[in-house]
Amino acid sequence: MRYAQIFRYVLTLDEAEYQERWVKPYAEAIANVPGLISKTWMADFETCTFASYYLWQDKASMDAFMASPAIAKVAAEPFLKDLSITAIPVHEEASSVTRG
Repeated sequence: MRYAQIFRYVLTLDEAEYQERWVKPYAEAIANVPGLISKTWMADFETCTFASYYLWQDKASMDAFMASPAIAKVAAEPFLKDLSITAIPVHEEASSVTRG
C-alpha cells in the first residue's frame, strides 16, 4: 500500500538561499531514497511558507526514511521552523480515478 506525506514548514530563506541551502544540499539525496516514488516541492516566498509532498511505495520505506540520519540533519537546520508532518495511506481506488 502506498503512503503519502505532507510536510509543512516555515523557512527563513530568500529565493537564492532556498536553492543553495535547501534544494541543492538535499534534492539529489532525497531522489535516491529507496521506496520514494516522488517528491513535490512547494514554496511561497512572500509568506515564507513551504511544503513538500512525498509519495512512497509503502509504509516501510517511509518509516525507514523518517528514522534516517538524513532526516534528522534536515530537521536540525536553523532556518527551518514550525515543521509539521502528516502521513496517510493512499486510497488507491479513489486515486486511480484522478490519476493519483
